[in-house]
Amino acid sequence: MNETVEIKARVTYEKTRQARYIAHLDTIDIICKALRRLQLPYQVTGGCHVRPKISFGAPLPLGHASYCEQFVLSLDKEINAEYLKERLNQQLPQGMKVLAVEIPAGKEPKGNNGDLVKYRFEFSDAGTVNRTLDFLKNPDTEFSLVSKGKVKTFRLGGAVQSLKSDRLTIEAEFMQGCEDVPSVSKIVTALAEYLGEARDHLTLIERISLKKL
Repeated sequence: MNETVEIKARVTYEKTRQARYIAHLDTIDIICKALRRLQLPYQVTGGCHVRPKISFGAPLPLGHASYCEQFVLSLDKEINAEYLKERLNQQLPQGMKVLAVEIPAGKEPKGNNGDLVKYRFEFSDAGTVNRTLDFLKNPDTEFSLVSKGKVKTFRLGGAVQSLKSDRLTIEAEFMQGCEDVPSVSKIVTALAEYLGEARDHLTLIERISLKKL
């Protein structure tokens, strides 16, 4: 009996413009339907709802743009990476674009050391930039959020690894995926509450790079 060969393809794509308002589950559905239309030699899952054997990273918060989203697709045989990139881009909606395809995909770092995620925040008001920096640069900053009917308090701690700013832009690197470190999504939600009405001056949130640690 021949063993099934599994070749993994890592696809990096962007979600920008109106596509940043496509929810995570809808994004998965769009990509799976695109793969089916292309009739690629992908492997499928078992069970009642058969779909391409594919794994995605952590959900991108709704409204956030990103240039470093990824999924890993299992194939029955190796195909040309550039071919897969071009064909997928013909199927995806505006604002979703494949940036790179790696076949076979390289191995992920072992262990559970979290991710280093870089974000860019753009503002229409310099005063709001300064208030945001005050919130992010202090590791003792605490905030509370309601989750499943319960109030939980978080502390920034080592979540913010670096900050760089100019008059209307902040670039920040966040650690996430580690115990006792709040996710970027939680931090941004708390930041919006902290800013109050000035949150309207936060005009764009982009995830620009992701590195496994």
